[in-house]
Amino acid sequence: MRLGVIADVHGNLPALEAVLASLAGLSVDRIVNLGDCASGPLWPAETVRLLRATKMSHVRGNHDRALGAASPDGLGASDSFAWRDLDAEARGWLAALPFELAIGGARCVHASPKDDDTYLLDAIEGGRLVAARPEAVEALIGAAGHAVVLCGHSHQPRLLRLDDGTVVVNPGSVGNPAYHATEPSIHVSESGAPHARFAVVTMADAIAIEHHAIAYEWEQAARRAQANGRADWAYALRTGRVLPGR
Repeated sequence: MRLGVIADVHGNLPALEAVLASLAGLSVDRIVNLGDCASGPLWPAETVRLLRATKMSHVRGNHDRALGAASPDGLGASDSFAWRDLDAEARGWLAALPFELAIGGARCVHASPKDDDTYLLDAIEGGRLVAARPEAVEALIGAAGHAVVLCGHSHQPRLLRLDDGTVVVNPGSVGNPAYHATEPSIHVSESGAPHARFAVVTMADAIAIEHHAIAYEWEQAARRAQANGRADWAYALRTGRVLPGR
């Protein structure tokens, strides 16, 4: 099986369109979306419509879960923007997505098997995301049972093969290449480039991973973020880095 893996679209419609067009030429058997579909100051409603109209499987991200709130009160700026842009039916669809899926030999989660807000392949050191130690990843995964574990959440493309042979993959983010976060402590995630990221996982006698970084109209996305009052997003979309001073 060849599995197209996307994650962390965050409402970036032109990035998603470019990734889906690229996947169409890569002979994948299925596509799985690892969540965080809409949150952000871009095109939440249009993005969700495209995701739902495209044949693929989905798991729920932490921001998808947040959009199930009864009102936008108390949500962060990105979630609040998306909540207001989406109708109740779309918000309900996001919130009802499954926490975890098994597709062939792959276990699919948004962040980690522990919860949807704990990094699996990443750790925070010096206010930045770095690759997690293998023993920490093993502790979060628990007993073996799948040849491949797929996760998103950190927006960092990563690949780790554990001692038991399990291959753990983060495809990176389709639509948000850098961010500043305050939980569980203050840190930044920076991919270093504005490209849209995804992966193709081939599950056969051996597991093969292809990480892709493709160009799209990121200036269009940056202008959209700027127009919606988010200079931080605009900078990240243009550079893959966090706005200085954040």
